[in-house]
Amino acid sequence: MQGKKRLGILDQIVAKDKVRQKIIDAASELYAKKGFKATSIEEIAEKAGVTIPVTYQYIKNKSEIMRLIMEDMLNIFKENLISQLKDIEDPEKKLSIAISLYFRVLDQQQDKVLLMYQKSSSLDKASKSKIMEMEVELSRIFGDIIEDGIKKGIFRNIDVDVASYNIIMLAHMWSLKRWHLRKRLSIDDYVDMQMKFIMSALKK
Repeated sequence: MQGKKRLGILDQIVAKDKVRQKIIDAASELYAKKGFKATSIEEIAEKAGVTIPVTYQYIKNKSEIMRLIMEDMLNIFKENLISQLKDIEDPEKKLSIAISLYFRVLDQQQDKVLLMYQKSSSLDKASKSKIMEMEVELSRIFGDIIEDGIKKGIFRNIDVDVASYNIIMLAHMWSLKRWHLRKRLSIDDYVDMQMKFIMSALKK
């Protein structure tokens, strides 16, 4: 009888990514239903279908899970953005793609967005700092495109940092105020409306 086939390096990486995603999704669902404090790591492990020792290889405390959730949203955005911006040079087109993609990623991950707002005050200092670093990294993605547009004479000479955060907060508004906005707007309507607003503020 042949022995069990050993996993190759790529298989191990894929397996780790799948386990990590299961933990993130399970934690997000439990936090949304039960709350941050009422949810234990043991419950997260059970929900994810992962053993407790394996779960502790990814997280040491619940604050780290919130960091993983933020990383997950940022990585989804970045990975898709890189592929969509390939061979595109026009800053206006690049920014339009980035805005549309970010808004839609947050629409798909809206429960996680709400969770970040609701529970960020419960995080330990290290996790808060890491999440703030990731937020600045996200802001720079928009900022670099805007700066390129300013240099090429397409966008006005404005405060790039403020403009970048305006984009981020407009995207968050869809998740935070969906109870009101969704009564009359689809995500497509919202993206189109905010795109016009952002571009009117940026373009010369």
